[in-house]
Amino acid sequence: MQSEQKPDFHDDLIKELLYWIEVNLSDRLTMEKASKKTGYSPWYLQRLFKSKTGYALGKYIRDRRLTMAAIALRLTNMPILDISLYYSYDSQQTFTRSFKKNFAETPGMYRRNASWTMNGITAPLTVDEFPQPKYEIVDLPEMAFEGETVIHSYPIEALFNSKNHVHRAGLLRYLETPESLLAPVWGLSDCRPDTQDEVANALQMEYTVAHQVGLSDNHSILVPASRYLKINYPYDLGRLNDFILYLYSVFLPTLGLEFIMQPDLEKYSRESALNGVTCEYYIPLGQL
Repeated sequence: MQSEQKPDFHDDLIKELLYWIEVNLSDRLTMEKASKKTGYSPWYLQRLFKSKTGYALGKYIRDRRLTMAAIALRLTNMPILDISLYYSYDSQQTFTRSFKKNFAETPGMYRRNASWTMNGITAPLTVDEFPQPKYEIVDLPEMAFEGETVIHSYPIEALFNSKNHVHRAGLLRYLETPESLLAPVWGLSDCRPDTQDEVANALQMEYTVAHQVGLSDNHSILVPASRYLKINYPYDLGRLNDFILYLYSVFLPTLGLEFIMQPDLEKYSRESALNGVTCEYYIPLGQL
């Protein structure tokens, strides 16, 4: 009879360390600080972190800082100098050298690109894992929608914590009502720099719960004909935020596709009250 495997308390320590890194990426993280946080010597901590995660601790911290800087370039209006200082680089020149080494282009070029490949993005090890999703590339025609829009502002640090993503709350409540059986419900999510918030590193999530209408009908949103990456979401809707976080931080950077800054589309439908809700997730693509 096999004995039960005892939990390794080092797993909890590394998990706690990973969360500590995420909330302190804008600070000057050092091995000494990480050592003090865990109570282990820098030498032992680096060996332990490598054995548990497969990453060198110092490189993981550097890559996560660069990833957050890249996201800040794309999704906020922070000047490049402010981004470099916010993520504790000694100078904009030092930041530019490190950024170009990782992303193969300067921060200015990265910000100006019309599309986003996400190459070089390092996902936080705190993100929930999912089986690799099946996907297909589809073309959708021009579509018109009528619905209600809510706008939420998030500091960039909240991006990788799905519990902070409250913009879908209204949609999930609506999907529990009998009215949601009548026709497919769409969610349109658009992430952009927040020009109203006093916090420089804030981003804005504009989320619309809508029904599709005819192009000749009254409508509040018109989505142009585009090519999309289509992914079927087969899990409980309570995990949808975690799944989307996994898509953007883990899965999409592996595809080498060019994504454009246009709303993601979510299509929710079900055939009867006895059947669960199905979700099709569409991410807009650039030229293939």
